[in-house]
Amino acid sequence: MDGEKRGQDRRALVTKNLIRDAMLSLLRQDSFDKISVAALCREAGVGRATFYTHYTGLMDVIDELADEAIGSAAAKSTTGFEQLGYLAGQVAEMDKATELEGLLHLLPLCQRVVDDPRYKPLFRDSEIAEYIIMRVYRQECAHIVPEMMREMQITQRQGELLFLFTVMGAFAINRALRWNKDETWYEMQRLILTYAHAGNEALKKAAKN
Repeated sequence: MDGEKRGQDRRALVTKNLIRDAMLSLLRQDSFDKISVAALCREAGVGRATFYTHYTGLMDVIDELADEAIGSAAAKSTTGFEQLGYLAGQVAEMDKATELEGLLHLLPLCQRVVDDPRYKPLFRDSEIAEYIIMRVYRQECAHIVPEMMREMQITQRQGELLFLFTVMGAFAINRALRWNKDETWYEMQRLILTYAHAGNEALKKAAKN
Protein backbone atom coordinates (compact mmCIF):
# COMPACT_ATOMS: atom_id res chain seq x y z
CA MET A 1 0.00 0.00 0.00
CA ASP A 2 2.84 2.35 0.85
CA GLY A 3 4.44 1.63 -2.52
CA GLU A 4 1.19 2.38 -4.31
CA LYS A 5 0.87 5.69 -2.45
CA ARG A 6 4.44 6.63 -3.30
CA GLY A 7 3.72 5.90 -6.95
CA GLN A 8 0.65 8.12 -6.83
CA ASP A 9 2.64 10.89 -5.15
CA ARG A 10 5.32 10.68 -7.84
CA ARG A 11 2.74 10.85 -10.61
CA ALA A 12 1.09 13.84 -8.93
CA LEU A 13 4.46 15.58 -8.65
CA VAL A 14 5.26 14.94 -12.32
CA THR A 15 1.83 16.24 -13.37
CA LYS A 16 2.13 19.40 -11.26
CA ASN A 17 5.62 20.03 -12.62
CA LEU A 18 4.23 19.78 -16.16
CA ILE A 19 1.51 22.30 -15.29
CA ARG A 20 3.93 24.74 -13.64
CA ASP A 21 6.35 24.50 -16.57
CA ALA A 22 3.46 25.10 -18.95
CA MET A 23 2.43 28.23 -17.04
CA LEU A 24 5.96 29.64 -17.31
CA SER A 25 6.03 28.80 -21.01
CA LEU A 26 2.72 30.60 -21.64
CA LEU A 27 3.84 33.62 -19.61
CA ARG A 28 6.80 33.98 -21.99
CA GLN A 29 4.26 34.48 -24.77
CA ASP A 30 1.33 36.29 -23.16
CA SER A 31 0.15 38.20 -20.10
CA PHE A 32 -1.52 36.28 -17.32
CA ASP A 33 -5.00 37.68 -18.03
CA LYS A 34 -4.92 36.06 -21.50
CA ILE A 35 -4.11 32.59 -20.18
CA SER A 36 -7.01 30.17 -19.69
CA VAL A 37 -7.22 26.80 -17.99
CA ALA A 38 -7.88 25.23 -21.39
CA ALA A 39 -4.72 26.80 -22.87
CA LEU A 40 -2.67 25.73 -19.87
CA CYS A 41 -3.93 22.15 -20.12
CA ARG A 42 -3.09 22.02 -23.83
CA GLU A 43 0.41 23.33 -23.14
CA ALA A 44 0.93 20.86 -20.29
CA GLY A 45 -0.62 17.94 -22.15
CA VAL A 46 -3.10 17.14 -19.39
CA GLY A 47 -6.89 17.09 -19.20
CA ARG A 48 -9.03 19.64 -17.39
CA ALA A 49 -10.13 16.98 -14.89
CA THR A 50 -6.48 16.29 -14.09
CA PHE A 51 -5.80 20.01 -13.65
CA TYR A 52 -8.70 20.41 -11.22
CA THR A 53 -7.54 17.37 -9.28
CA HIS A 54 -4.52 19.39 -8.21
CA TYR A 55 -5.61 23.05 -8.45
CA THR A 56 -8.78 25.07 -7.95
CA GLY A 57 -7.68 27.68 -10.49
CA LEU A 58 -4.80 29.43 -12.24
CA MET A 59 -3.79 31.47 -9.21
CA ASP A 60 -3.01 28.24 -7.34
CA VAL A 61 -0.36 27.54 -9.96
CA ILE A 62 1.02 31.06 -9.58
CA ASP A 63 1.13 30.60 -5.80
CA GLU A 64 3.24 27.46 -6.16
CA LEU A 65 5.59 29.14 -8.66
CA ALA A 66 5.89 32.20 -6.41
CA ASP A 67 6.80 30.03 -3.44
CA GLU A 68 9.33 28.17 -5.62
CA ALA A 69 10.94 31.46 -6.67
CA ILE A 70 11.03 32.73 -3.09
CA GLY A 71 12.41 29.44 -1.81
CA SER A 72 15.09 29.35 -4.50
CA ALA A 73 16.30 32.85 -3.60
CA ALA A 74 16.05 32.34 0.16
CA ALA A 75 18.02 29.08 0.05
CA LYS A 76 21.09 30.83 -1.34
CA SER A 77 21.52 33.10 1.66
CA THR A 78 19.75 34.57 4.66
CA THR A 79 19.70 38.34 4.79
CA GLY A 80 18.77 40.55 7.68
CA PHE A 81 18.38 44.17 8.55
CA GLU A 82 21.77 44.21 10.29
CA GLN A 83 23.56 43.49 7.00
CA LEU A 84 22.55 46.83 5.53
CA GLY A 85 25.37 48.64 7.35
CA TYR A 86 27.95 46.12 6.15
CA LEU A 87 26.73 46.38 2.56
CA ALA A 88 26.68 50.18 2.69
CA GLY A 89 30.26 50.18 3.97
CA GLN A 90 31.39 47.86 1.18
CA VAL A 91 29.61 49.93 -1.45
CA ALA A 92 31.27 53.13 -0.22
CA GLU A 93 34.69 51.64 -1.02
CA MET A 94 33.81 50.49 -4.54
CA ASP A 95 35.27 52.23 -7.56
CA LYS A 96 32.53 50.84 -9.79
CA ALA A 97 28.99 49.86 -8.86
CA THR A 98 29.38 46.59 -10.79
CA GLU A 99 31.77 45.42 -8.06
CA LEU A 100 28.57 44.80 -6.10
CA GLU A 101 28.12 41.64 -8.17
CA GLY A 102 30.19 39.68 -5.66
CA LEU A 103 27.81 40.67 -2.85
CA LEU A 104 24.47 40.01 -4.56
CA HIS A 105 23.78 37.10 -2.20
CA LEU A 106 23.59 39.62 0.65
CA LEU A 107 20.94 41.79 -0.97
CA PRO A 108 17.38 41.60 0.39
CA LEU A 109 15.19 38.78 -0.88
CA CYS A 110 13.01 41.21 -2.84
CA GLN A 111 16.08 42.04 -4.96
CA ARG A 112 17.07 38.41 -5.55
CA VAL A 113 13.75 36.72 -6.14
CA VAL A 114 14.31 36.58 -9.91
CA ASP A 115 17.96 35.57 -9.84
CA ASP A 116 16.91 32.19 -11.24
CA PRO A 117 16.09 32.69 -14.97
CA ARG A 118 13.36 30.05 -14.68
CA TYR A 119 11.11 32.46 -12.80
CA LYS A 120 11.64 35.61 -14.85
CA PRO A 121 8.42 35.11 -16.86
CA LEU A 122 6.47 35.64 -13.64
CA PHE A 123 7.67 39.23 -13.56
CA ARG A 124 6.64 40.22 -17.07
CA ASP A 125 3.09 40.72 -15.88
CA SER A 126 2.91 43.59 -13.39
CA GLU A 127 -0.08 42.15 -11.52
CA ILE A 128 1.63 38.81 -10.89
CA ALA A 129 4.96 40.46 -10.09
CA GLU A 130 3.41 42.73 -7.47
CA TYR A 131 1.48 39.79 -6.04
CA ILE A 132 4.72 37.82 -5.62
CA ILE A 133 6.58 40.77 -4.13
CA MET A 134 3.81 41.10 -1.55
CA ARG A 135 4.29 37.43 -0.70
CA VAL A 136 8.00 38.20 -0.20
CA TYR A 137 7.08 41.16 1.98
CA ARG A 138 4.79 39.08 4.20
CA GLN A 139 7.37 36.32 4.53
CA GLU A 140 10.22 38.68 5.39
CA CYS A 141 8.19 40.81 7.81
CA ALA A 142 8.45 38.19 10.53
CA HIS A 143 12.19 38.65 11.04
CA ILE A 144 12.98 42.05 9.46
CA VAL A 145 10.39 44.19 11.25
CA PRO A 146 11.38 43.13 14.81
CA GLU A 147 14.98 44.10 13.98
CA MET A 148 13.81 47.49 12.71
CA MET A 149 11.73 48.02 15.84
CA ARG A 150 14.68 47.22 18.08
CA GLU A 151 17.25 49.28 16.20
CA MET A 152 15.09 52.35 15.51
CA GLN A 153 12.78 52.24 18.53
CA ILE A 154 9.69 52.36 16.35
CA THR A 155 6.31 50.62 16.67
CA GLN A 156 5.44 47.41 14.86
CA ARG A 157 3.03 49.25 12.58
CA GLN A 158 5.68 51.84 11.73
CA GLY A 159 8.15 49.04 11.02
CA GLU A 160 5.69 47.20 8.77
CA LEU A 161 4.91 50.34 6.77
CA LEU A 162 8.55 51.39 6.51
CA PHE A 163 9.52 47.91 5.33
CA LEU A 164 6.63 47.97 2.84
CA PHE A 165 7.94 51.29 1.51
CA THR A 166 11.40 49.74 1.09
CA VAL A 167 10.19 46.58 -0.63
CA MET A 168 7.76 48.29 -2.98
CA GLY A 169 10.28 51.01 -3.81
CA ALA A 170 12.87 48.40 -4.77
CA PHE A 171 10.20 46.59 -6.78
CA ALA A 172 9.27 49.75 -8.68
CA ILE A 173 12.89 50.35 -9.69
CA ASN A 174 13.42 46.74 -10.73
CA ARG A 175 10.24 46.82 -12.79
CA ALA A 176 11.29 50.08 -14.46
CA LEU A 177 14.61 48.46 -15.39
CA ARG A 178 12.82 45.23 -16.45
CA TRP A 179 14.85 43.26 -13.90
CA ASN A 180 17.95 43.54 -16.08
CA LYS A 181 21.14 43.57 -14.01
CA ASP A 182 23.01 46.00 -16.22
CA GLU A 183 25.29 48.90 -15.23
CA THR A 184 22.32 51.14 -14.44
CA TRP A 185 20.86 48.48 -12.12
CA TYR A 186 24.11 48.16 -10.19
CA GLU A 187 24.44 51.93 -9.88
CA MET A 188 20.88 52.15 -8.56
CA GLN A 189 21.59 49.40 -6.01
CA ARG A 190 24.57 51.39 -4.78
CA LEU A 191 22.42 54.52 -4.46
CA ILE A 192 19.59 52.63 -2.74
CA LEU A 193 21.92 51.02 -0.22
CA THR A 194 23.60 54.33 0.57
CA TYR A 195 20.25 56.14 0.84
CA ALA A 196 18.60 53.45 3.00
CA HIS A 197 21.58 53.13 5.32
CA ALA A 198 21.78 56.90 5.87
CA GLY A 199 18.06 57.03 6.65
CA ASN A 200 18.26 54.11 9.04
CA GLU A 201 21.24 55.60 10.86
CA ALA A 202 19.38 58.90 11.21
CA LEU A 203 16.39 57.11 12.76
CA LYS A 204 18.61 55.14 15.12
CA LYS A 205 20.37 58.34 16.21
CA ALA A 206 17.03 60.07 16.79
CA ALA A 207 15.86 57.12 18.90
CA LYS A 208 18.82 57.53 21.24
CA ASN A 209 18.22 61.26 21.79
